[in-house]
Amino acid sequence: MFFRSSREQQTTLPCPLCSDPMLIKRTCHEAYMYCASCRRQFELKGFIPQMDEAMEEFLENLYSNRI
Repeated sequence: MFFRSSREQQTTLPCPLCSDPMLIKRTCHEAYMYCASCRRQFELKGFIPQMDEAMEEFLENLYSNRI
């Protein structure tokens, strides 16, 4: 079965450096949070407690070995 998921999703979670909303992104091997304003990448684990609907939906469509 062919399954295709988005490579990025806009979230409402604020960047810890500039407070702009961040993207959740994935590569073939990992998923991470990304701030387009700061151009910084962050690990997911720090954002799990404040997860929004967009982040939850994005993670539901990932293979668990990317998290």
